[in-house]
Amino acid sequence: MTPPDAPQEILTEPVTGPTAWMAADLPAPEGVVHELTPAHLDETAALVKALRDAPLPLLADRGPWRALARQTMPTLSDLAHSTAHRTETHIGTAVLRGLPVADLAPDEIRGLYRALGAVMGTAVSQNTRGEYIADVRDYGNGGLDDSTVRGHQTTSALRFHSDDGDLALLLCVRPAENGGTSLIASAMTIYNELLRRAPHLLGLYYNGFVYENRDEEDPPAYRNAVFGYYHGQLTCRYFLRDYVDSSPSVTSVPVSDLERYALDLFEALAQRPGAATEYALRAGDLQLVNNNVVVHARRSFSDAVGGGGRLLLRQWVNLDGGRRFPTTLCRHRYGMRKKPDERG
Repeated sequence: MTPPDAPQEILTEPVTGPTAWMAADLPAPEGVVHELTPAHLDETAALVKALRDAPLPLLADRGPWRALARQTMPTLSDLAHSTAHRTETHIGTAVLRGLPVADLAPDEIRGLYRALGAVMGTAVSQNTRGEYIADVRDYGNGGLDDSTVRGHQTTSALRFHSDDGDLALLLCVRPAENGGTSLIASAMTIYNELLRRAPHLLGLYYNGFVYENRDEEDPPAYRNAVFGYYHGQLTCRYFLRDYVDSSPSVTSVPVSDLERYALDLFEALAQRPGAATEYALRAGDLQLVNNNVVVHARRSFSDAVGGGGRLLLRQWVNLDGGRRFPTTLCRHRYGMRKKPDERG
């Protein structure tokens, strides 16, 4: 009998280089900050004017948006593209600071944001409605203990997690009155600690956990790996723990004690003193989070009575020439598909 091919390799050596860091290693709480210049702002004005003269639908393909961005914002487009791709090999996060959100109408903000995402990579759908841009705000539907609620729809604190695309882009339009700060930790540093403290659990992380789909797509639950080592690169996708905890409601299969321990350990390592950086996003900040190499969290927040309320805009973007890995590591990397009854 011919021996079978070996399964996926498990990385048994620590990750080295800039992607494995502690908070004290960062030059600023935000990691890398690029302050927009007056020349950059002149370019954003040129893009907004172009959109007023010839509107472009947000759901249009990437090509027209990228072409418009390159034509009207050449310098800012170069900065956005290089910053996005550097997150793959550097610390996994950066902030473009100073986008003129206070001076623009809501549709103009979304147009500028869509254009910047288009020069960074290909946006993917975040829900079964095919939306490229999602509002991160209080939807008034309660917390994550309700299985119909997703993380971006609540004021609750969000545990450390990954999103689906290579990059999660968060544009702060209005910060919260209180709370809502971002926390980011290196998933590569967490892996190194798991390798040191609990190497016997690595196979469990590579095999993954069962997540509830939160009524966004069929089937109602799916298995997803936390780590994968492909083509010499370690990649992480640690989705919201709440979706594992609620999965028995649709699978009738309980989460085992060992699985709970592994999830608790991952989060404890992300939360240990000195591991994560924390900061508040300002209006006009565009935060880049590389889901391949870092995990992020959010403090709970509250809004002032009668105010507009905290509003962030989110895109999931896949980088050009991005790393290769199978859907077992990220089922929704290329977007969520419509349910059969929602297809035209």
